[in-house]
Formats: sequence, structure tokens, C-alpha cells
Amino acid sequence: TALSIMSIFPNLQTNATARTLLVGFSQTAQSPEVRDHLMRGSEITKKHIKVMNTILEDSDLPASATAESEVTDSTIPPFSDKLMMQHTTVLIGAGMGNYGLALGASTRIDVAVDYARLMGEIATYGEDGVQLMIKNRWLEQPPQAADRKELALSR
Repeated sequence: TALSIMSIFPNLQTNATARTLLVGFSQTAQSPEVRDHLMRGSEITKKHIKVMNTILEDSDLPASATAESEVTDSTIPPFSDKLMMQHTTVLIGAGMGNYGLALGASTRIDVAVDYARLMGEIATYGEDGVQLMIKNRWLEQPPQAADRKELALSR
């Protein structure tokens, strides 16, 4: 339906923007761990773009173009690893929100299944990014619920 197809475009735009940023960020990241994380994100967005373009092509609609070829070949970091990770986290949140809206609007079960699968993948990627940020002391671990079993056994 038009509603299902219409919800694909914001997801393609978010992924195309994320891919372009992640390509540039990965080639300028200082930390090997951060670089690997950003490269992984770039590959994830590439896959997600391919999934959504396939949906469009199967419906005889034009596929979306990406802009990662516009990224220069510079390896001089214009931003800190911390800032690049913060931007990546924001993009993950935007992607999750877009996927959630699209999932709710989809009347096609095959497209809904794709969105659910893609959401799981970026949620895992996002969690890995948060752990990396906590490890580097760029993000404080948020308050946690009390582990009642551990409290009871610690007495």
C-alpha cells in the first residue's frame, strides 16, 4: 500500500545519512575499538538500505541513492571519538523511532517482519555502542533497578 511504501523513505534517508557519517567517522576515528564499531555500523546501514531498496524494487518503484561516495579521503579527525560516538547514538535512536513508526504503519507482513528484524539488529548495535561509551567514560551508566536476588544473597 502507499502507506507502507511511504514509510520506507524516511528510513532510507536516515540510513543513507548514517552510512555517509559512519564512513567518514570510521576513517578518522583514533581508537581502533571505535573505528571497528563505526565500520560495523556502516555495514549494518548498507544492509538495511539494501533490504529497503529491494522492497521498493519488488514494487516496481525506484531505489534510493546513497551519498557515501561524497566522503573525502581525509583521515585527519575533525571530531573526537567521543563526539562521533554521541552522533552515532543519536542516529541509532532516530533509526529505531523511524522503524517503530514504519512497523506500526505497515499492512504488509513481510515488510513488518523486515522492520522487526532490522530493529533487533540496530538495538544490539546501539547497546554495544553504549557499552563502549561507558567503558571509555564518555557516558555514565544509567541508574539500574535493584537486583533483589543479589541483595538477598549478599546478607
